[in-house]
Amino acid sequence: MIEIDIKNAFSNKVGLRNGIGERIFRNFLSKNKNLVTKVFQSKDKNGYAFLNLPDDQSLVRKIKKQVKDHQKNKWENIVVLGIGGSALGGIALRDALLGPHHFLEKKPHLFFVDNIDPDFVTQLFSYIKFEKSLFITISKSGKTIEPMALYSYTKEKLIQKKLNLKKHLIFITDPKKGTLRPIGKEENITMFDIPEKVGGRFSVLSSVGLVPTALGGIDISALLRGAKKMRDVIKKSKPENNPALILASLQYIFDNRRNKPMTVMMPYSNSLFRFGDWYRQLLAESIGKNPKTGPTPINALGTTDQHSQVQLYSEGPKDKWFIFLHILKYKNTLKLNGNMPKELEFLNNKKLNDIIDAAYIGTSESLAKNKHPNITLHIPKLNAEILGELFMLFEFQVALLGLLYKVDAFNQPGVEQQKIITKKILSNK
Repeated sequence: MIEIDIKNAFSNKVGLRNGIGERIFRNFLSKNKNLVTKVFQSKDKNGYAFLNLPDDQSLVRKIKKQVKDHQKNKWENIVVLGIGGSALGGIALRDALLGPHHFLEKKPHLFFVDNIDPDFVTQLFSYIKFEKSLFITISKSGKTIEPMALYSYTKEKLIQKKLNLKKHLIFITDPKKGTLRPIGKEENITMFDIPEKVGGRFSVLSSVGLVPTALGGIDISALLRGAKKMRDVIKKSKPENNPALILASLQYIFDNRRNKPMTVMMPYSNSLFRFGDWYRQLLAESIGKNPKTGPTPINALGTTDQHSQVQLYSEGPKDKWFIFLHILKYKNTLKLNGNMPKELEFLNNKKLNDIIDAAYIGTSESLAKNKHPNITLHIPKLNAEILGELFMLFEFQVALLGLLYKVDAFNQPGVEQQKIITKKILSNK
């Protein structure tokens, strides 16, 4: 189970101006404990329905049947056409559980085409063999410009190559309405539903994240088991031990009472870097709703960004707080030999595992000494169940933040406005 270490968030570590008094924090948790109950009571309402996703075993069975059926095709590539919440969760899952270099290891390769940069698209589509590829279009409305443009281009290529659309396409879309639903019925294409009451950035544990990653070889049952486990912990925990309430309270206090509007998530794992991208969207789109309400999420990578960002973080403005993701046991162990130069003899016979741990501790303690509050999520090991815990923990945190900030965490009017303007520009050309 994930453990949260918040000692470097308190004033005895980072000073009265930057930290939180322990008694004040306990009182804040106690005062807002009812918000956890309120979220659970709202689980069938729009947005909050993400809480029900770990229980959908009928979906798991349907997906596993599809995986079994598609294994006969021996696909070399699973290509996802989606953007934002339709892609970021799947990318986070892929990199965390298959690895950032999974393309070098085994097939099928799991690609996400999450932008319409023509060079980006051309390079991938020139590389893959269409006859050995399955394409998954994800769009709830079927009206989002980017995935629908990619779908149109893909369909044209499949037709040119005289390939069977039913065999090479899957749609993930709204269960009743939208543009993709009638197309899928007409072409007899396999379709999966995006739950009506679940928004894109909360959809990673729905068909949006589960279908492509299951086809890529990820254990989705373990993923949902971990999410359910974390949900139960949140529901049963006392305020002082409730991980989601603790995270939400820290975010709110640092932003509103300590003038720290920037949240830096820094995993010490390449496999979790894209999880930070997923969280960035979750926090930004959910809470950034007016000029006074909008903490800014920043993604960093340890140890890489110790050499690119930490100078700013250490000696720059005290307008940030930090969330470290620290893996206690990596999948592999790499040990150095004894051939280091004299100046680096202290590295002889050390493991890379020990070096990255020391770098994380050094960064955390250094930031605290420079009066920058930080907390750590200690992750026992990175597997599907633990990742399910992480997704549920941060989704619940953001649901609580919506109540604390008194904003609708599940809409996105600013995004819709730019869609309207973009459509108008293209329609007038």
